Amino acid sequence: MHSENGLDPLVKLAAIHYQFEAIHPFPDGNGRTGRIINILFLVENGLLDLPILYLSHYIIQKKSEYYRGLRAITEEQKWEQWVLYVLDAIETTAYQTIERISHIRALMEKFQGTIQEKVPHIYSKDLIELVFQHPYCKIQFLIDAKIAQRQTASQYLKTLASLNLLNPVKRGREIYYVNESLITALS
Repeated sequence: MHSENGLDPLVKLAAIHYQFEAIHPFPDGNGRTGRIINILFLVENGLLDLPILYLSHYIIQKKSEYYRGLRAITEEQKWEQWVLYVLDAIETTAYQTIERISHIRALMEKFQGTIQEKVPHIYSKDLIELVFQHPYCKIQFLIDAKIAQRQTASQYLKTLASLNLLNPVKRGREIYYVNESLITALS
């Protein structure tokens, strides 16, 4: 994994993933663990800044090709099909991730525009970023981020809900302000 043998890191990744799957060290969870190893390898080799490439969706969609590629190596030592599969998985997933990030940025800009137009006195870049850090927000998040004290934080979230930017959902004594548009963008 760490040797300098001149192989392209993505080709090396394909080989590492195959080797891990061939060893199959755990009774359960080998696929998930293998995909985590893939992402960590990409980060370690400077090909990703953050572990945000979700290869599982691609692999699940093209599961028969996945197993066919692994089998071709095991039975016939044919690596080309497998390497091409892994390269396509990374490329396709990277483009999907870029699209998703662009969509989330557009949503953030929409929130920003609505807040600046309708209630400019509560606008702050920190507030916008906070309501996009998680699929939901609550008063304590604003307090912890030092955006507002409890009463003001409560008012800010109620205002965002009144603008249909967040959806208040009460669970027990807590009110969660759900960012439905972010959930949709992430799913």
